[in-house]
Amino acid sequence: MAKHVSAREARARFAELTDRVRYSGESVIVDKQGQPFVAVVSLADFALIERVQRDERAAQFSRLAVEAAGGASGPEPTEQEIVAAVKRTRDELYRERYGAA
Repeated sequence: MAKHVSAREARARFAELTDRVRYSGESVIVDKQGQPFVAVVSLADFALIERVQRDERAAQFSRLAVEAAGGASGPEPTEQEIVAAVKRTRDELYRERYGAA
């Protein structure tokens, strides 16, 4: 279970918190104004998070490519359909990350 600390405490005890994460593997959630703000996680956990996100994006792209091709049994997608599917995926990821554009 992740430990929660205030942003003020995190600033004051940053070296201690990062050592705790590094050596124990325990994550630390930093709260700002009583709300979770950021998390400090081990490099192993961070690598896992990135791998999961990359796999989800690849799966999403595959679904869009099949959809653009008219289904799994349809003809091969055209270059324009692939480009359109990539653009839709990028736009969706941008909206997820940064909000509506």
